[in-house]
Amino acid sequence: MTDDAALPVDTEPASGPDLRPIAVGAVGGVGRAIWHWLFGPGPQARLTITHCVHSAAEAFFTISMAGSIFFSVSPDAARPRVLLFLVLTLAPFLVMAPLIGPLVDRVRGGLPVVMIATFALRAVLALALAEHLRTLLLFPLAFGVLVVAKTYSVTRNALVPSIVDDEDDLVAANARLSRTSTMAGAIAAGLAVAVYTSTSAAVTLVVGAALYLVGVVSAWWLRAVTPPVAPLDHDAEIELVRPDVSGAVWDMMALRAAIGFTVFHLGFSLRSEGEPTWLLGAVILANGVGGFTGTIVSPWLRRHLTERAMLTAALVAPAVAIAICGLVFNRITLVAAIYVLGLAVSVGRRALDATMQRLAPHARRGQVYAMLETRLELVWVLAACLAVAIRTQTWLGVIGLAVFLAATAAAHLRRIRTGPMLRPVGRVELADRLIMRAETLASRGYFDEAVVLARAATEAARWPAHTGGDAEVAARDAISHARRVVDETRAPNA
Repeated sequence: MTDDAALPVDTEPASGPDLRPIAVGAVGGVGRAIWHWLFGPGPQARLTITHCVHSAAEAFFTISMAGSIFFSVSPDAARPRVLLFLVLTLAPFLVMAPLIGPLVDRVRGGLPVVMIATFALRAVLALALAEHLRTLLLFPLAFGVLVVAKTYSVTRNALVPSIVDDEDDLVAANARLSRTSTMAGAIAAGLAVAVYTSTSAAVTLVVGAALYLVGVVSAWWLRAVTPPVAPLDHDAEIELVRPDVSGAVWDMMALRAAIGFTVFHLGFSLRSEGEPTWLLGAVILANGVGGFTGTIVSPWLRRHLTERAMLTAALVAPAVAIAICGLVFNRITLVAAIYVLGLAVSVGRRALDATMQRLAPHARRGQVYAMLETRLELVWVLAACLAVAIRTQTWLGVIGLAVFLAATAAAHLRRIRTGPMLRPVGRVELADRLIMRAETLASRGYFDEAVVLARAATEAARWPAHTGGDAEVAARDAISHARRVVDETRAPNA
């Protein structure tokens, strides 16, 4: 006889099956999606985390410098000090292309080793700066931090393509780096302001130095998953003088100049006119939020527009917004216009990166990025110096900025409508253009590349005209043929 107590009992609750594993899986899926949106997969996540640490440390350094140089004195007394600081910042850019670029490319151990060194050096300099905020060593030490920070930026830009599996993901990877680091920098800036107001600029710098040391650990962690980078070849310089690539660089230079002028012009004019401090904070916040928004919308824009169309929108939109602000000037239109400008600069930079990575695939090393960053930062500093040097009302400066952006947008539209890459090209015109490019490279000392283009021009002049009118295909065919001729010439002598 069977004991009923020994029979199996159905223990499933009356309410139905257990949904906890499904819920846990759903939460885990959401968590993974958020992590991927913020940091990306694999090595990209490590680089993003490292860049976030860099942004946080730079926020502490910037707040301490701003408090010591700008906000601690009256606007009139601050002008010469800020001008001196801006002029001092020109020096890192003058040495970046000839020194920092080749250094980044040639350091034994690769790009991650350079990145580790930039964090370590900035930690030492920040600690020294904390001890000499009231002495003449302030500016030389700040100069050193700026030089090393630019070295980091060059290294990071050169490192991105090596950790992305698919070139189609480059725009998204660059946008993610900027987006997440902006969030980290904004949080760190808030903490830095709290530390600065409750303690001092020296303590703020010490905290920044501690963050730089965290960056050393993070960069060492990144080093373990970074593949070696191939050396730079001659193709990079040839690709960078393409009209569409060089045109995108000029467009971005104009946007950088606009934002450099705007930040410093408003910083002084609003204070001089007695505007409340919260308005200047709102302007700075609008610029930051606009830049952050650009990192979100750029991948979506790229799915619907070309890089050239993105640059067109990035030039036209702020020109219109700032013109409206100048005509109907008040606090609301000012903040809105600065938001649009910050958004445009962010979208423009993503478009420039995508243009270079698509049309200049070899231009991904420290030397090339050093030249690019030098040009962009030089125009930013020069525009900032202009804003500090002049004394004009806020609305008048806004009108001048609108005129500048409108002229730049008009030049951009004229270039893309009538540019040589869009017109039918014959053999004589193609040869002339190649000769001009060769002369440009020769004037810069790139003689091997100039020889390649000169040979291409010679061959192009012998070919029949291209009836299809595709200048890009014609140029590529000419250069490819010339390279084969050069290789055949060099082979017996190798």
